[in-house]
Amino acid sequence: MTTTARTPDASRQPTEPGTGARTGPRWMPWAPRLALIWALTYGAVRVWFAIGHAPDWILPSDLLIPAWASVAACLASAGLVLAVTRWPRSRALIVTTWAAAAGWVAVCALALLDLVGAALPGLGLPFDLPALLSRAGGLTGAALLAATALARRRQLDPTCLYCVGKRSTLPTAWATAGAWLAVAGCLGRLAAQAAVGFDVIPYDAGPSVLLFEGGFLLAGVALPLLLVYRLGRVFPRWMLLLPGAALGAGITAYFGVGLIQMITEALQGERVFDGIDLPAAFFWVAVPCYLVWGLGLTTATYGYYARTRKPCERCG
Repeated sequence: MTTTARTPDASRQPTEPGTGARTGPRWMPWAPRLALIWALTYGAVRVWFAIGHAPDWILPSDLLIPAWASVAACLASAGLVLAVTRWPRSRALIVTTWAAAAGWVAVCALALLDLVGAALPGLGLPFDLPALLSRAGGLTGAALLAATALARRRQLDPTCLYCVGKRSTLPTAWATAGAWLAVAGCLGRLAAQAAVGFDVIPYDAGPSVLLFEGGFLLAGVALPLLLVYRLGRVFPRWMLLLPGAALGAGITAYFGVGLIQMITEALQGERVFDGIDLPAAFFWVAVPCYLVWGLGLTTATYGYYARTRKPCERCG
């Protein structure tokens, strides 16, 4: 007795009653609507801040762009959502929407400090609740823009609205290389610290430092390798995927922006991170190492996602 493998059949996809139109997850039609509401609402908040009503931030600002630039970014996001809704099959607009989501993650990069400061208050990092809420608003917009882009991307495939059709893959060698690049970036950052002395750190001494250093090694050595080697399969998928994605995106955004800032200050003849009692050479080593770490961890995480992704329950 022989059996034949089932192949995806567009005729088996759920359809809207009486119309014959394909239906998908309930969030798909809501994503662009919520993204537009967010852009207008958050834009109004940014206008309120820009005209002089911003809270007294502990750091110079809540976002990494000026107040009126954030207003323009909200208007641009709203226009982009309208455009991708009007022309849903435009690949250029879909890519631009993904880029806009990544841009909002970048301008909210200081949220990484908020999370570390909230988790380990003994480190002495500045924690500003209003700024955290403001950055959370920007990250909400990034998520909604990404959901809008994903919804439009799925509509390009004629087979199924519950997945992107063809399974996304990444060569194992690329994911493994990304993991080892993350390890190299972490160890490079430690080497830079060793060069200036482990007693010279911009944090308050105490038990929180030990927890921070332990988490540092877990995220920089253990996590990347678990994402690409067999030992990582003993953990639930979410336990590696969620921290890998969050830390990869956060580290890449924060230190990518930091490196751009350093280059800009150097071209203007200024000392990088003036006011911090560490030599400039330390930052020129540590910040690129962090960026390599973030990019490598992101690559390893995507490889893990693609490798462990289950077949679509709707189309197989």
